[in-house]
Amino acid sequence: MNILSYLMESRGPINAMHRLPKIAQRFGVSPAKIERALDKFVSISERYGCTPTLTVTAAVLARNARFFHRLQERAELAVHGYVHTDYSLLSEAEQAEHMERALAAFHHAGISPSGFRCPYFRWNVDSVKVAARAGLKYGSNGVVAWDVVPEESVQRQAWHAYQKGLRLYDAHWSAERLNLPWLVDGILLDIPASLPDDEAIVDRLGLGKTRGRDEIWPRMLERIYDEGELFTLSLHNERVPICAAGLDAVLERARRLSPPVWVAPMREIADWWQRRAQWRLSVNDCGDGTFRVIAPAEEDVTVLGRGLGGEAPGPHWFAGYRQLRAGTSLVHSEKPPVIEVEDRSSPALVSFLEGEGFAVTRTPGGGGVRIEGYESFGESDKRPVLDLIEGTSAPLVRLWRWPNGARAALAITGDIDSMTLIDFFRRPFEV
Repeated sequence: MNILSYLMESRGPINAMHRLPKIAQRFGVSPAKIERALDKFVSISERYGCTPTLTVTAAVLARNARFFHRLQERAELAVHGYVHTDYSLLSEAEQAEHMERALAAFHHAGISPSGFRCPYFRWNVDSVKVAARAGLKYGSNGVVAWDVVPEESVQRQAWHAYQKGLRLYDAHWSAERLNLPWLVDGILLDIPASLPDDEAIVDRLGLGKTRGRDEIWPRMLERIYDEGELFTLSLHNERVPICAAGLDAVLERARRLSPPVWVAPMREIADWWQRRAQWRLSVNDCGDGTFRVIAPAEEDVTVLGRGLGGEAPGPHWFAGYRQLRAGTSLVHSEKPPVIEVEDRSSPALVSFLEGEGFAVTRTPGGGGVRIEGYESFGESDKRPVLDLIEGTSAPLVRLWRWPNGARAALAITGDIDSMTLIDFFRRPFEV
């Protein structure tokens, strides 16, 4: 897919034609305008102690190698394709060739990327295989959409344009999928993007400053914070001047929340999630209502408990939980602070619950939080199961998702596929 077919498929001919004057305004003949936009992007992030992740199309990086070599001191740089095309349509061999050329361009500029994001979020399993073989740590190609813009608040044509974009990206609504890193086919970690992004807010939904444009991302953060998930914000370089206030607002909101939001580049989130995947929580019954909780003795691990007594309960954290100390501790509880499943329950359910940091037992009638059924278990079952668990008041312990007591995580990311008007209009010929 090149830029022309993308515009026709994702927007339709009328919306595509309306966008052309905007493109001419956002880019210049030289890279100077976009360089200033990227400096503003990174400067806003730095003001809040944040390192953004910027994915860059390698052919563009190669034409601006000195600029990106300097930029890597202020931002994580990741691969955004060798050229800006639809990688879901390319064979594994073609994608491998593109990845080889992309990494060569990065390395020639003195940059060692850790991750990749396909243009248009268009990918297939070969994309993941190729990236893993190339030694990359993560991808960011899944898309989770949050229902933060009421349909009735925008024009009908704008809403249809947004829905077209979601279909193009194969996006999942947050009610259907957790906005958390996930392992694609056991091959490579994916850090899903969160929509609406700048392109959806500005060009599809047509939201201006007076229509709440700058409050969309803070609203998303509040929703994601309540769920304890990951907000992977995406902002394209050409819309930084338009969306700078929204970026500043979401980072300011994140700074004021307690428990904190962990704000990190995607490479650090990938490293943490891979470490965390190796940990499991154990709860041993010592008799007389005493339980030994065995958690990793790591300085940054977050261990939580509710409805407990004994030596372990610490400061209040969130929603009735207290933060417990890492390592081994003794707690008192009238019931085992564990999740109890049936013998016939799917192994996928057990794996999910353990991955979510719970201690799981198949002991019938043990008194833990009981999860019945689920002989089969899939993605759409995850949120209902978590809602069921959190809807009880039973004692419970778990390893939390994020380090150092953080309630949620935030990654500020951007996609760079053009530095000039010439870059933008040459994209149809770079396939």
